[in-house]
Amino acid sequence: MSAPTRIVYVTGSGRSGTSTLAGVLREFGLQVPGPEVEADPSNPRGFSEPQWVVDFHSSMLRSAGVQTSDPRPIAWHLVDRAGAEGNALAQIRAWLDAQIAEYGDLVIKDPRLLWFLELWQEAAASIGATASCITMLRPPAEVVGSKAAYHKGRGVVDRVAGWINLMLGTELATRATPRAFVHYGDLIHDWDEPVFAAAAALDLPMVDPRDMDAVHRVDAFIDPTLHRVEVTWQDVPVPAPLRALADDTWAALDALPGHDDAGTRAEFDRLRALYPYVHRKVAASPARRIARMMPADVVPRGVRQSVAGVLWRSPDAAG
Repeated sequence: MSAPTRIVYVTGSGRSGTSTLAGVLREFGLQVPGPEVEADPSNPRGFSEPQWVVDFHSSMLRSAGVQTSDPRPIAWHLVDRAGAEGNALAQIRAWLDAQIAEYGDLVIKDPRLLWFLELWQEAAASIGATASCITMLRPPAEVVGSKAAYHKGRGVVDRVAGWINLMLGTELATRATPRAFVHYGDLIHDWDEPVFAAAAALDLPMVDPRDMDAVHRVDAFIDPTLHRVEVTWQDVPVPAPLRALADDTWAALDALPGHDDAGTRAEFDRLRALYPYVHRKVAASPARRIARMMPADVVPRGVRQSVAGVLWRSPDAAG
């Protein structure tokens, strides 16, 4: 019996090393279906993104009225509705089936993938492929600083809130498949240990440390000097409640590589319940009106009580 086709979904916020990781996996034999998004100054080594995937996700997000790093808690529901109305699952399934027939094992990466990950997982299962997820982890201040350097538009509060919203949603969605986590700094500065550990955990035999040709190609591909943005909260001024929640979210994410257990998952559940309240407190007026649409009874009473002090903390308390 032949081995099942493998699909690796590379997830994580934009500017967290997802392009680099997808490029590494490609060097070991996983395929990025073409045509691909072309490289640009923000990503000179290339994005490793199929153009169809980017275009499809962008179209779905426009239909939903949602942006790539949308901070609104309700954005997840808007995307789900747009996907159902646009028959997204059938389109993903048909595209995946065709790409597997042409390329075999795949690596799929796009910053917008987070919004549609459950559909991609379901599509893979429906065609008999074995799917797994590798999520890139990078501290929120660095992600926000890097986005600000290369992408204009959103303010820093929305960027931080968007990072929290997307990473909390990603953690939940990736529970449905085998998953692994890689820190950005580890990938850039000492790639072999985290990549081979993730491959072993996810049963990706093609990512083999004995394949020295691939190892040498990856050594040449990864450029540590591309770690160009190293900032802290001192460079990213945000309200104290948002910073506190971002810190707690990062602490939970940082723990995942070694402690993907019930306790850590319970912490993520708590943070997801808390996020709409923090977002409502710090967001601009239109977003506050949207936050009021979140019914209070979806948040456990204990969470509502525990957050009361956090929400009213002075911004100066963040230090």
